[in-house]
Amino acid sequence: MASYKKLAMRNEIRTNDPLAKFPLKERKFARTRTNLVVGLLKLLETRSLDEIKITELCHYAEISEPTFYNYFPEKDDLVLHYIQIWSLMVTVFAEENQQTNSGYGLIHSLFQLTAKESKKNPKILLEIISFQTKKKSKRKPKPLTEAERILLFPNFPGIESLPIGGIEMILERAMELSLKNQELPKVTNIKYLSLAIASCFFGIPILAFQLGENLEKLWIESFHYIWLGAGGSIQKKSKRAGKI
Repeated sequence: MASYKKLAMRNEIRTNDPLAKFPLKERKFARTRTNLVVGLLKLLETRSLDEIKITELCHYAEISEPTFYNYFPEKDDLVLHYIQIWSLMVTVFAEENQQTNSGYGLIHSLFQLTAKESKKNPKILLEIISFQTKKKSKRKPKPLTEAERILLFPNFPGIESLPIGGIEMILERAMELSLKNQELPKVTNIKYLSLAIASCFFGIPILAFQLGENLEKLWIESFHYIWLGAGGSIQKKSKRAGKI
């Protein structure tokens, strides 16, 4: 009877596993890459990216150091992978707040979600920004697999098809929506407005942490100043509050 109960419990776990439909190799690949990201974020709480060793990351994912290179060519690629996950988080947050059909709403979600995440540990955001400023060439990371997407957001319908692409993709999509919805004047110089918003995204956190200011408030107020200065309109905030 005891053996039967254990078998039933194992079967229930498999049934409830969001990755149950995927082959073992795909499940292992998704979980290992995700565990490596978890290890990276944990280590970034107390140390800089340069101080973190690959052997330490492998400890969190329970893999050997040679195995690490089967998943990422080098440590920097793991950071780029996390940026993809962050981009997906922004899109999910915007979807849950019904903001994906608004250019203003999408950018607002970008700042709001990132500020909320940074409250858990501000040092991580600063390390990612530092990494972005040092990155000389645009390396294309391997895209998130369908299994990874479902592992990260098992209860979000349509997670398999949501776009991922970092801040460049988010701003590009936001500009397209803003012009389509007449949230921005037709004569808006999209290139320079995007650069101004990107500068706000990367520069304000440094000032906020140095001055002891509330990051979310400083980000949103600065974004509004840029947006209104470009002749943009601001929609009313959705009453629905989404959480990840």
